[in-house]
Order: sequence, then structure tokens, then C-alpha cells
Amino acid sequence: MLTSMILGILTIVLALAFSLLHLAAAFSAMKQKNYSLGNTCILVGSCITSLALAIFYFVPLATILLWIVGSSIVCYGAYWNGQQQENQHISHHIIRITSAIVITVLFILL
Repeated sequence: MLTSMILGILTIVLALAFSLLHLAAAFSAMKQKNYSLGNTCILVGSCITSLALAIFYFVPLATILLWIVGSSIVCYGAYWNGQQQENQHISHHIIRITSAIVITVLFILL
């Protein structure tokens, strides 16, 4: 029982950090008048992941599906930004994708 509660809290904290950090990054880019496709994808994806967290306790299956879609859009948007600026940081993409996969697996385990 305690393990499942700790796993749930860990999942929510990691997912909230992932979602809010990307939301802040997208708003920061939009504030600087950078309305590229990559930044728009990051904004839309982080809004979808935030929605997934909002409905977590009500519809768990929809949460998992929305999380997968939202985090995929965020990862694509970040990749697109790197391609447009011709400044790819592969390590950043690996960390982002790995954290999205870990959070997805944690959602599935709950």
C-alpha cells in the first residue's frame, strides 16, 4: 500500500515537472516573439500533458493516452527547434525522451 502511494506521488511530481517546465519554455519563447512550429508543438504538447494530469484520478486510461500524445508532441517540437536552428543537442533529446518514457511506464504501472 505504501509503495503504491509513493509510486503515485513520484509519478505525479515527475509528470508535473515535465509538463510545467515545457510549458514555461514554450511561453518564454512565445514572449520573445518566436512563433516557430517547434515552439507551438511544445506549447500544445505541454497543454495536453497538463490536461492528462488534471483528469488522472477520473479517467486513468485517457490519462495514459493523452500523456503519450502530449509528450510525443513535446519531443517532436524540441527536435524540430533543433533542426531549424541547426544546433542539435542530442543529449537533451535523449534525456527528454527517456524521461517521457519513464513517466509513461509509471503511469501504466499505476
